[in-house]
Amino acid sequence: MKVVYFNYLYDIKESSVGAAVHVEELVNALRKCGHQVQVYYLNRFTSVEASTKSKVRGFLKRKLSRYLNQINAFIANRRYFVKEWRIIFQERPDVILVRYNFLSFSLALIASLKKIPFVLEVNAPMAYESKRFSGHVIRLSFICELLEKLNLKLASKVLVVSQELKDFYLKWRIPGDKIVVVPNGADEKKFHPDIAADKVVAKYELQNKTVIGFVGSFHYWHGVDNLLKFIKTVQAKYSDVVFLLVGCGPLKEKLEQVLKSEQNGNRVIFPGHVSHEEMPEYLAAMDVVVALYPKLEFFYYSPLKLFEYLAAGKTVIASRIGQIKDIIQDGVNGILFEPDNFDELLQKSFLVLNDPKLRKTIGKNGRKLLEEKFTWHHAAKTISEVLESVNSVN
Repeated sequence: MKVVYFNYLYDIKESSVGAAVHVEELVNALRKCGHQVQVYYLNRFTSVEASTKSKVRGFLKRKLSRYLNQINAFIANRRYFVKEWRIIFQERPDVILVRYNFLSFSLALIASLKKIPFVLEVNAPMAYESKRFSGHVIRLSFICELLEKLNLKLASKVLVVSQELKDFYLKWRIPGDKIVVVPNGADEKKFHPDIAADKVVAKYELQNKTVIGFVGSFHYWHGVDNLLKFIKTVQAKYSDVVFLLVGCGPLKEKLEQVLKSEQNGNRVIFPGHVSHEEMPEYLAAMDVVVALYPKLEFFYYSPLKLFEYLAAGKTVIASRIGQIKDIIQDGVNGILFEPDNFDELLQKSFLVLNDPKLRKTIGKNGRKLLEEKFTWHHAAKTISEVLESVNSVN
């Protein structure tokens, strides 16, 4: 089957957009399922070496984005429509697969006009996020929700990353049999327990240390405040524990400054951005990995790092929230605690820190779970069945 996969993220070959890992891994897995998949990135990454004119334009764009961002996103549909129509005319796909983009509707219209099955992939409720988190002065709230509903209604099928997100759309009266839950996954061959960590261990002098790791973008929903409190408490109790906190983001600098100012940062390592290709070695250097999400009203995420933690065979300590609580069985293939319940977090963390054999058993069980249910092949197999079903109807 010929599938054209449209994505509005920057080209992953030229940028480091974290979410693009999902696209690359999924496409590779779909191709292994026998499908001919052609990927089109509809926005290009702008080179750092920009001209003076480009820099001035970029400065003005940043200043005006609070006012014009959503209006520009809406107007961009005209440009997308022309580009997408040409691609579809050239490729003549059996099915169109698109990762939903904020305020976009051009592909939904093209699919309807050309009567091509249209599968919509939704990783986040865009209208909800815009209304709740956007810093834009001018918001098209009504239009945002209207266009999201339009895409959902025109799509042949809708792929969502979590049951929570499906439940959200069910409240919009989208038929339940139209929505298919496909969690994120991990490449079990790229991430596995037998990867050597020698380079990372030597680089950061981790010999004879118990390493607690975190991978993320340091946003508030990653529980950075919980992480800070956790680091201080664990450091006070265990002299041989080192924290390896991988990634960049808005709260990383603040966390780093606080730890240094309070002289708690001597055993906390911030490697910064690490490429996805290097990530397996960093995970291999960790003994325990954490996902300390706070109590959130609507946890619709499917954390990519959770699956990579499991694939690496590490003991996962995570909040009992959203999709995580449905995947992890407490004490068997991971450790769960109630969000923001610091006492429970510490009790269970001390338990695994004191028992290397327990960590090994939990990590082994987590790896088995990943292999059985949450590889990218599992995700691609489900999506492949969806694509074939909409194509057969057509």
